[in-house]
Amino acid sequence: MKKYLLLILVFACIITFVQAQVKATKSNALQNNFHSFNTVQILNGNTTTSLAINTVNGFQFGKLFIGIGSGFDYYYHTSVPLFLEARFNLVDRKNKLQLFANRGLSFSFSTQNKKFEYNAGSYKTGSTYGAGLDYLITAGNQAFILGVAFSNKQVIQMVNNYLWNPLLNKWENIPTKDIYSLNRIAIRLGWMF
Repeated sequence: MKKYLLLILVFACIITFVQAQVKATKSNALQNNFHSFNTVQILNGNTTTSLAINTVNGFQFGKLFIGIGSGFDYYYHTSVPLFLEARFNLVDRKNKLQLFANRGLSFSFSTQNKKFEYNAGSYKTGSTYGAGLDYLITAGNQAFILGVAFSNKQVIQMVNNYLWNPLLNKWENIPTKDIYSLNRIAIRLGWMF
């Protein structure tokens, strides 16, 4: 009886050890599939040229990468984008060529309209989207990013609009919604790890 109990105990320990190894392997596989794409972008559009800084963090599944991104966008009006990004490896050799697209929200960060300073009023959340190509020059499991993209940012401002109301004999604020849809071309430099 003691032999069987000892055999069962040894067998249970072996199973526990094997299960721990399998979980560690799955954890390492998930950790190996995690990537962070960090870029500085020069944005050029009709109104101005400025910078954006983005980071996208997510997981690689074969040729497909899916992640969540954020950063600072200084074009026209400072905003903080929050977006979902998908990437697909077009060329999957040592160096990679990736097609990417993203879509999300653009949260206003500053309170003043730099272009039309006389426009006063609150800002609302707009949308943002983009698509482009990145070339990744790999160095081990990291890579230097060089790319080009098209992006759009929407800025929505509720501009104060004071009108005289003769019935009430006073000025009333009836805000108007100014929507700016800003198209830009981006040159992207960055690092992926």
